[in-house]
Amino acid sequence: MDLDELKENIRKLEETKRKKISEIRKLNERKRYKSYEQRALEPFVEKTNNVRIGPLKKQMKSLEFRIATQAYTPKKERDILKELKKLEADYSKVREIERARRKLKLVTDDITLIDKDIERIEGDLKVIRDQLNEFYKKQKLSNVAKSRGITLGKSTEEFSLLDMAEIEE
Repeated sequence: MDLDELKENIRKLEETKRKKISEIRKLNERKRYKSYEQRALEPFVEKTNNVRIGPLKKQMKSLEFRIATQAYTPKKERDILKELKKLEADYSKVREIERARRKLKLVTDDITLIDKDIERIEGDLKVIRDQLNEFYKKQKLSNVAKSRGITLGKSTEEFSLLDMAEIEE
């Protein structure tokens, strides 16, 4: 590999390294934003941890099903509708809690995915850095050899062992 090819490979790897580093910066910004979101949601969710939403939704669906499938007297149906409206009012009060819980779960999952992406990119960067170190060592060796007038690689001149022996004498 000659010096120009070496420089071109180094340039390409440096460009790839810059892109990977900018990706990590973007991911870190996104992670910071998501962690702020997480910290804002956690106290609200912890404070409302004992609020049960599932049974409320189940009761509402049960009443809606009963109204839709069974025949009732008008008075009985009105009573069931009043109960359903009361449950819907209660549900509208706790709907924010449900949204906050769902959002907190999504934010936590996003942070986990971002961490995995950062780990993957850092692994790629380690490989790139190792390759760059090898190329820089080769470039340094080539520059040192060139400054001392030594040519590296295959020689166009062929020497026999006899020629070498004569040179040494």
